Amino acid sequence: MTTAVTVAVFVCFAYLVFTTTVYVVLTLVGGFESVVRRHESWSADYETLGVSRFTIPVSIAVPAYNEERVIAATTRSMLELDYPEHEVIVVNDGSSDATLATLVDAFGLVPYEAFVRRVFPHNEVRAMYRCPEHPNLVVVDKANGGKADALNAALNVARYRYVCCVDADTWFDRKALLKGMRLAVQDPARVIGVTSHLTTARKPEQAMAPEQGRRRIDLHPLMAYQHLDFLRAFFNNRTAWSRGNYMLCSPGAFAIWRRDVLEEVGGYSRQFTCEDIEVTFRIHEKYLREGRDYAILCLTDNVATTEGPDTVRKLVSQRERWQRVIDETVWHYRRMWFNPRYRAVGLVGTPFYLLTEVLAPAFEVLGLLALAGAVALGLFQPMTFLVMVAAIAFVNAGLTASAIYFEDLQSRSYRKRDLLALLLYAPLDFVVYRPIILWSRLKGSWGFLRGDKSWNKFERNARTV
Repeated sequence: MTTAVTVAVFVCFAYLVFTTTVYVVLTLVGGFESVVRRHESWSADYETLGVSRFTIPVSIAVPAYNEERVIAATTRSMLELDYPEHEVIVVNDGSSDATLATLVDAFGLVPYEAFVRRVFPHNEVRAMYRCPEHPNLVVVDKANGGKADALNAALNVARYRYVCCVDADTWFDRKALLKGMRLAVQDPARVIGVTSHLTTARKPEQAMAPEQGRRRIDLHPLMAYQHLDFLRAFFNNRTAWSRGNYMLCSPGAFAIWRRDVLEEVGGYSRQFTCEDIEVTFRIHEKYLREGRDYAILCLTDNVATTEGPDTVRKLVSQRERWQRVIDETVWHYRRMWFNPRYRAVGLVGTPFYLLTEVLAPAFEVLGLLALAGAVALGLFQPMTFLVMVAAIAFVNAGLTASAIYFEDLQSRSYRKRDLLALLLYAPLDFVVYRPIILWSRLKGSWGFLRGDKSWNKFERNARTV
């Protein structure tokens, strides 16, 4: 038993050193990418881009299921985007609440008939509506089939070459499309996909409202840690992935794709728990297998705030599903693991997901078992344990602080006292927030092994108005 515990401790320590080194390297690469993108964004002529007839039109696809609390406000925010030509396609995916009725009342929708070429598979469309006041708004009412199914229905209706797929609980910066499409307009042949930095809040419609030129950070502890999680995901990871062209997850809250690319791969798959990461993997696989030149980018501009779960139960439900879809997708595309045919995606991207996401819960459980075994065998040394916990917390806080710095460097949109509050939260992330995420990942991994594909949509946060 002593030998087994010793081996387990060394295995876990080696894994910790390896993953920490990887994250530090990614942070350095991501920091360089953030600086490059910041200078590009500051020098970009958004005013000209906003009026130029050469700016590529965009269709915004909005799948909605039981979103009566937020759907009118989010749709209005998309209609008010500063962009020369865009359309908003809201798909009511068989909601059991008043989502459709809310849209009809809010926008004065009237039914109409239109010929729609069925390129992407989806469930039956029951009706289509248009808005006399906003000719660029289309609402599709269809039988329930899930988010991927609803996105496919929107793609069939979409008229434009680029499609921006979003979530119905997300509020957008007025320049979100201008920022997201800037590089696609410069190189439309090569840039086939773009995403950008997102944040989270209990009530995104309030967080996105400027306060003396500043955005608000939701400093409720649970939301603050989710905010930090988003910052690390984008500024410590995805910007580095973008630099190496192995960006493997365009999040569903804001993902711009060239429509013909989605048509080539058959649209969004209805066989997976989530649609966003899987379609990104599938596009990489196809383009690399065929030896084609392309780019899928993650920018550093803060384009939107999405609604985050405001209770531990809701958070566990959301993150459990995220873990399941990561496991599903990485396993499904296992042929790319360590395969030089798939270049950086095969040699860096998919191994990263395998080692730091799919296998992480197993190493974390092994570490807890080793700790319990050490206590039972009298091998536990409290001082050594506390030093290790402090060291891990310090490194995590350092990575978090770097993400906060690069985000502030990019946008300068938050009050200093809010950023200071985030820095104070950071050292406790390891002991307060991470145990919740570990439990979520364990549930998600177990769900994957059982073949669970349920969505587990969390109930929208309460609003007083």
